[in-house]
Amino acid sequence: MRRKKRIIIPALLFFFIAVLCAGYVSDYYHTDENVQVYLQKKDSVSILEMPDGLYLDGSGDDTAVIFYPGAKVEYTAYLPLLSDLAERGIDCFLIKMPCNLSFFGQNKAKKIMDSYEYDHWYLSGHSLGGAMAASYASGHLESLNGLVLLAAYPTKSLKSDSFSVLSIYGSEDGVLNMEKVEEGKSQMPADYTEICIEGGNHAQFGNYGEQKGDHTAGISREEQQKQTVDAILDLMEAHRDQKQEDAAMTYEQVSPQEAKERMEAEKDVIILDVRTQEEYDSRHIKNSVCLPNENIISEPDILPDKGQEILVYCRSGNRSKQAAQKLADMGYENVLEFGGILDWPYPELIE
Repeated sequence: MRRKKRIIIPALLFFFIAVLCAGYVSDYYHTDENVQVYLQKKDSVSILEMPDGLYLDGSGDDTAVIFYPGAKVEYTAYLPLLSDLAERGIDCFLIKMPCNLSFFGQNKAKKIMDSYEYDHWYLSGHSLGGAMAASYASGHLESLNGLVLLAAYPTKSLKSDSFSVLSIYGSEDGVLNMEKVEEGKSQMPADYTEICIEGGNHAQFGNYGEQKGDHTAGISREEQQKQTVDAILDLMEAHRDQKQEDAAMTYEQVSPQEAKERMEAEKDVIILDVRTQEEYDSRHIKNSVCLPNENIISEPDILPDKGQEILVYCRSGNRSKQAAQKLADMGYENVLEFGGILDWPYPELIE
């Protein structure tokens, strides 16, 4: 009898827990009926089904957003928001989460990024979906350009010089824990923007009706989503402008005479020989350091200070130009290229 009890009681407990879990996940917010129209193919946006959700293929081809839905919200509820974004040039991947809980699909972004090619990737999510997107992003900052949080906050560090975070929430949000939002600011990168939509609430980022505990919105759902899309596009436009500005960074070309004057006048100047080690060993300019052109990107530690003046040369002036541009692209601010050692007119400075 005791043995039967040891078997029956755990079985009943497991059954009871399973029933509770099934009831919990089956009780979720359903997409509004009027959203079905978005599933129809539009002229400017094609909505394609994929194993992990929907792919909204718009007019753009270089930037995409991967979106994690809120907890216990049917994923298609975010079609209106993302359709507007895709229509304005940002392709979107709307992820269908197991049991409508992003907690169980936190790493789904990896599969999408491995399967599609875009120059710029952004992660986004609403409520718990935003928190899970932030958790994934914290471990993959090098492969993402930014994160858009809708009524959400991070719990892990998002700090990176090349990463941006946009946080959007409504002034009438009755669900979002604002104390956690404040605490989450300590995890944010330098490029962090926070926007409070006046009159917006928690549920109106999606189309699934009212949410328990939320406050009544002072603006329409359409207006809240329009302001959200505008803010996201502003973030991405700022990124593009910054990328163009970074791409415009270049180096300065100077004559051998000016290079010599700088060598004599500046104590901290670095003279960089970008030829091979063998070429350097045969003859080189005095006090120069060898860092072959092909190793500059993989071995930047030899140049720790990006503000320091660097004089670059090679054999004939070809590799030095390539190396100088690489350094400029890497953020070095004071790069001067002065040609090749073949044209160096100061033999007393050769060793």
